Amino acid sequence: MNPAFAVQPMSSALGPAWLHFFDHVAFADHPRWASCYCQFPSFDHDHQDWQASTAQDNRARACQRIASGQQTGAVALADGAVIGWCHAGAWTDCRIMDDAPEPLADRLGAITCFVVAPAWRGRGVATALLAQACAQLQAQGFEAVDAWADPVAADAAAMHTGPLSMFEAAGFVPLRQVDGRWLMRRPLKAG
Repeated sequence: MNPAFAVQPMSSALGPAWLHFFDHVAFADHPRWASCYCQFPSFDHDHQDWQASTAQDNRARACQRIASGQQTGAVALADGAVIGWCHAGAWTDCRIMDDAPEPLADRLGAITCFVVAPAWRGRGVATALLAQACAQLQAQGFEAVDAWADPVAADAAAMHTGPLSMFEAAGFVPLRQVDGRWLMRRPLKAG
């Protein structure tokens, strides 16, 4: 672990720091995405219009999910401030997976996105978040974890699903390509 930052599971106690991160830091260099608040993965795309969902809507939804323990993932912290986030949870809770039928869905975790503060990129934050997310999903009893990897992201914003090389180094293998990204899987072994 990098001594300059620590990673841990998301919790309601981290809610204010997490919201500050998404309000002011996460997309400082890519304001077009600032309205997401990492709600896209769990949004009911079949019954609601994502394009009509405002930043206020998504922030309110994030607050509800944080308070109820449904905003799951890993958080990177430095000096008490959130510097990175990885959305990770049950495959069945990631509504963006709905278009890809999966017979093992109840036994799978899913990692859908990473956000790292601009000043902390390239310093191992995403790799540490990935390791923490996998450990959390394993502790929850999932047999394997799926993730989307971008083989040719043009910039940090496009890299939000994580680079292919990071997943390969962590033991993920490609399953199939969908919309230019690879669906990757890694077994989560007990013990």
